[in-house]
Amino acid sequence: MDEIEFMDRADALFQGMRNRLRDQDYDFMSGAAHAGEHAEVLDLLLAIIAKRRIPISKRERDELRAIMSFYELPAKMYDFINDWKNIVDSADIIDDEPERDEPGPPVASGPPVIVHENPDFGRTLRTQVGLHVDLPPRLYEPFVDHFTAAVGVGVEINLARTNPDEYLRSGKVHKPTKVEANFVPLMIQAISDGSIWGGGILLRGFEQWWTKKRSDAENLIRQLPTVLAAEQLGDDNFHIALADLSSSTAEQVIAALAGSKIEEILGVVPPVPVFKYPPI
Repeated sequence: MDEIEFMDRADALFQGMRNRLRDQDYDFMSGAAHAGEHAEVLDLLLAIIAKRRIPISKRERDELRAIMSFYELPAKMYDFINDWKNIVDSADIIDDEPERDEPGPPVASGPPVIVHENPDFGRTLRTQVGLHVDLPPRLYEPFVDHFTAAVGVGVEINLARTNPDEYLRSGKVHKPTKVEANFVPLMIQAISDGSIWGGGILLRGFEQWWTKKRSDAENLIRQLPTVLAAEQLGDDNFHIALADLSSSTAEQVIAALAGSKIEEILGVVPPVPVFKYPPI
């Protein structure tokens, strides 16, 4: 579990217990989480479970155990974190999730995808895999340079040039062959399969491809969670960045990701990080 996954899972845990927390406690946790002080969040949450005996579900108990394994004990000044195993073992466990005051949001049927809004670029590069949606121009060169120098392969592909509707060959209009039309997914798969350490691929001109070849672009997007999930099962670093998107296309891309399926052969995989940058 990396730092970003740890913070996301800790946030989801206390937010899922919203109806069992006092307003002042929930507000404190929300503020601490927003500031990145997740030790404060978890120490208070454990204190509440221990002192007020609020019930937690089996799923919440197991998730709390997984999250707390992130810590190296003892943790200075956090008494409840240091005693977390005893607190969790003696917690009041219920078989089913406690009823919510209001129905929870629908759960997507697609792969586990976590969207990070307005991410810190330096931190994103410390994750094993990731999909960057609408990478800003100032980060094009640092993205490619990082994977070229530090990881293995850094590639920039201009989709407006590699996926034309037609082009001139020997003075005649020529329709792209099947291999030419599949150049981008084949390139991604080749780097995924063949690079020793991993790689990074920057796809420029994605808006034009999404507009002109929508079905091809959507097919690629739906393949990406499987590609990245496969990399997560190994030790390679693999990132893909989409650039030159409109705001509406960025939202449609994320929706397509949520609706895709990961191949069953991969089994249960960690959530795929999606880094969504603000529009320029």
